Amino acid sequence: MSTKVLLLIVLFINALVIISNFIYVTPSIVLKSEPFSKERTDDVEEIKALEAIVAKGWATGDARMMASAYTDDADYVTFNGEWLKGKQAIIDTHQSLFDGVLKGSSLADREIKAIRFLTENVALVHVTGSVKQKWREKPAKSRKSIQTLVAIKKDGIWKFATFHNTRVSRISLWDAIIMSFK
Repeated sequence: MSTKVLLLIVLFINALVIISNFIYVTPSIVLKSEPFSKERTDDVEEIKALEAIVAKGWATGDARMMASAYTDDADYVTFNGEWLKGKQAIIDTHQSLFDGVLKGSSLADREIKAIRFLTENVALVHVTGSVKQKWREKPAKSRKSIQTLVAIKKDGIWKFATFHNTRVSRISLWDAIIMSFK
């Protein structure tokens, strides 16, 4: 086989890979919002304040402040599936990140999409947002995430007991092909 033919085959395969990354096998993702409870405005404001503490702690690189919004035995699942058990694990992991690869980063485009009260003292919370690195003007589209949190009220104080973070991303044809071989 000549070098020209081999080069054309390689170029054709590369073109197919590139094109298949822009063909999606999953539908567009719409991040809905729900109205907040009008009967529980004080509780809604307290939960919003918890989210603000998380964002401020992140922006200042203060993992202890960020983790103060969580219960001592909180379950925290990161975007890549790492499960942190307890407030101290949340502090240790995030402080290491804030002192390293996430130094100077902040939470951007944060929006509480829904707060649904499951019981008098338990609320399901959905938040969207992204991590914006210090050197970027806007967060990378690949960092858009949705978080599911459970807030509990104990002794009159709301805290987050669970956190689960998932990237918002569609699956391209190329991703689907690759996943089928795994």
